[in-house]
Amino acid sequence: MKKKLVSLFLALLVVFSVQYASFAAYETSIPLSAQGNSTSLIYIKRPRSLSGSTSDKTYTISATGLQNTKVRVYRLTSGDACELIKSEKQIGASGLFSTVVELPQSSNTFVIYAENGTSNQVVKIQISKVKKSTVDKLKNVTVNVLNFLK
Repeated sequence: MKKKLVSLFLALLVVFSVQYASFAAYETSIPLSAQGNSTSLIYIKRPRSLSGSTSDKTYTISATGLQNTKVRVYRLTSGDACELIKSEKQIGASGLFSTVVELPQSSNTFVIYAENGTSNQVVKIQISKVKKSTVDKLKNVTVNVLNFLK
């Protein structure tokens, strides 16, 4: 009888530890193809069109959302795999969320994952890093209407 109880306890321990390990693995990575079941938990404010560009090494992503919504930020690393780069933050009473991300490549894809109760939302954002010389060249371009009329 004692052996059966110990065996049952060990079996339950293994079952619950496997479930916990699979849940923890999901928090550290997410597939780029992931889909949410809601579109109203957060609203991305910056970048305005879910894509942006900068010549800086970092970029600030900002959003508004429902209070108590938990938000995590992932970066596309290879293929379809996105790795966690910003641990979970909870949106407070102000409804504001903001985080600074590093831009290691010229093209950077981020996945914003928001969760509130049983609802979750996935937003994909593309941020391009341009060279400062390109920005300087664009600043020197002058468009004159008279040039087009000639």
